[in-house]
Amino acid sequence: MFKDMFKNTVKKVLPFAASAVATKPMHSGEIYYLWEAVTSGHNLFSLVETYMMNTSDSELHILLQALVKGADLTRLKPIENILKEEGFTVPARPSSKTLQGTPGAGQEIKLDDDEVLRDLIAWGQVLLKHDIRAAGASSSASVRKVFIDLVFNDILMYKQLLALGKKRQVLFTAPPATARDNTLDMAEVATLWGELGARDISIVNLETYIANTKDPELIKILKTGLNEVVMPQLKKIEDILKQEGFTVPARPPRRLVQGPPGQVNKIILNDGEIIRILISAMQVAMNHHIDSFTSAVRPDIGEMLTDFLKQEIKYFEQVFDMASGRNALNNPPVVTSRQG
Repeated sequence: MFKDMFKNTVKKVLPFAASAVATKPMHSGEIYYLWEAVTSGHNLFSLVETYMMNTSDSELHILLQALVKGADLTRLKPIENILKEEGFTVPARPSSKTLQGTPGAGQEIKLDDDEVLRDLIAWGQVLLKHDIRAAGASSSASVRKVFIDLVFNDILMYKQLLALGKKRQVLFTAPPATARDNTLDMAEVATLWGELGARDISIVNLETYIANTKDPELIKILKTGLNEVVMPQLKKIEDILKQEGFTVPARPPRRLVQGPPGQVNKIILNDGEIIRILISAMQVAMNHHIDSFTSAVRPDIGEMLTDFLKQEIKYFEQVFDMASGRNALNNPPVVTSRQG
């Protein structure tokens, strides 16, 4: 009785405590990715401040300062707050390198400005790949949102770094794929070809899953993925490759007319297995989109792949909601520092 009265009093005084009382502890994967995001953020701070001390270039200096401030606001503070609310003590931030001298004179071994830019772009690729994996691994909607927001903040900063790298002609890009002006380079063609193959596999799998279930809700969400995510993306990739003069492979044969629902295979997947496979496939797809994005130099390809990622995340959230509602997830064990 007194315990309930205390909880009700706390809820009135601190409204946010109402949700906190009912919140489940985060699982071990979420804690791991949050901790990695904080420590990688510390490393990023030290690295960027070292670059600041290695260059006197005013344009590059402004970009580096913005990177530090942006990472503090969008990466470190939100994640540190989540960990503290869970009862964890966050590691201390490293001491600032900007106190060690004046810009351009902070290190005995100096990096030139081109090296600074290329290193920053490489770091941007690392952070993007880390954050999208963390987003896919998080069961908590609030934690997942933190990492999804980080991904798109990372993308904005990465695009600025890439644009400056192109402007200064410091990128080590692959050779052009054709003799046309503004053609795709060979890395972009390979990337799009890989994305094309992934869509073909997705069509085969989604249609097989549709034929393996009689559940109308699951069939609806599978058809959403097929008709609103995979097929439109496939057409966009085919169109770009055709415009560049490449012949695209034939699409896989349709499987929806091969038999009645639930009787297409001798070995049948149950609905929970289909949902879990679908979530794993989308985690792979989101990682694939980020890998492709970081391989692209041409802005229109980068924008298209960013749109693909947004569509994939939106669809991932729909499937994840269904999986949570049906208790179909195999989550890692929960971890908390709270006592009792």
